Amino acid sequence: MVRFLEVASSDRLGAVWRLALATGLRRGELLGLTWDDLNLDTAIVEVGRQVLVRPRRVTGERRVFVRETTKSRRVRRVRFDAMTANGLRRWKAIQAAERLEFGPAWKSDGGIGLDAPWIVTEPDGAIIQPDTILGRWQRLVKAARVPEIPLHGARHSYATLALEAGVRLDVVSAQLGHSNVATTANIYAHVSEAAGIEAAEKVGSILDAGRGA
Repeated sequence: MVRFLEVASSDRLGAVWRLALATGLRRGELLGLTWDDLNLDTAIVEVGRQVLVRPRRVTGERRVFVRETTKSRRVRRVRFDAMTANGLRRWKAIQAAERLEFGPAWKSDGGIGLDAPWIVTEPDGAIIQPDTILGRWQRLVKAARVPEIPLHGARHSYATLALEAGVRLDVVSAQLGHSNVATTANIYAHVSEAAGIEAAEKVGSILDAGRGA
């Protein structure tokens, strides 16, 4: 993970890759973010939409489109760290410079017909397509010479790191946007078991210390 971030930090989208690892957002959720969704002072992002690609072209419909993350249109609030926030501030400034350079040619609609201050864009303002961003992630993984991991794997990396760090299961579940804690527990049972063993050892050491007093 550290090696990958070292290599990714020099990439144009370094702040975006860091955000993916720091939050566990899905690929579509990452692409669907706008600057209005982020509060860089409180380090909170509100996730409410995804950018997706249709498996086949439909007459009269754009291949790349936006939809709500959930049928209930519920917005999920996800926290991230201060270093990630700092990286995003730098990325915002870079993007603003690109917009200035392109002038009227800048695609404020992200190239998908929806005007918004999109975060994950090409230099001309177009939203980076799902398959394209996946390919760029894979090239960085190869350049970093780390075990091959898909972009969706960043989501699993986030969950594993958080659980191993002692973050409560319900908190990780909420961050990931799982429908319930049981879903998270089933997927990451191996991590929960390891955490349980560590917890047992810690409790045991406390009990032994108390007995020796």
